[in-house]
Amino acid sequence: MKRFDAILEKDISGYDGEFSQLIAEAPALYKMMTRLLDDKALPRSMSPLVIAAIAYFILPEDIIPEEKYGPVGYVDDIYLCAFVANEVAKESASPDILARNWDGKVPIVNLVKEILDREKELIGNKKDRIMQYIGYDQLGPATSDSVD
Repeated sequence: MKRFDAILEKDISGYDGEFSQLIAEAPALYKMMTRLLDDKALPRSMSPLVIAAIAYFILPEDIIPEEKYGPVGYVDDIYLCAFVANEVAKESASPDILARNWDGKVPIVNLVKEILDREKELIGNKKDRIMQYIGYDQLGPATSDSVD
C-alpha cells in the first residue's frame, strides 16, 4: 500500500494553477502532522487535533473535495494543517516543534503565517464548517492567534 504523502505528491505533480506554491507544500504539511504525533514534546492535549488534521487530509469528501476541484481541493486541508500547526506551536510555547518536524521548501513559521493571513482568499467563509467537520470545539483550545 502506498503512503498517503506519495499519493498526494502524485495528485499535485505538475499542477501550475491557482495557489500552486501553497499546494506544492501539501505533502510536507501532511508529513509534518504525522511526525508531530511521534514527537515527545507534542503536548498531549494537541494529539487529537493533529490526528484530525491528518484524517481530514485523507478524507475524500471534505469541505472542498479534491475529486470535484482537483489540486485546489487541497486548500482546505492545507489551511487546517496551518491552523493546527499554529495551535501546536502556541501550546508548546515555541515554533521549534514545527521546525524539527518540517522538511518543506520554505520556513514553516513563515508558511503557517502566510496561510493563516490568506484565510479568506483560500477558504472563503468555510472556516467554521471545517472546524465543525473535525469537531474542533471538542478537540482544541479556544483561541487561534498566530505564533510569530
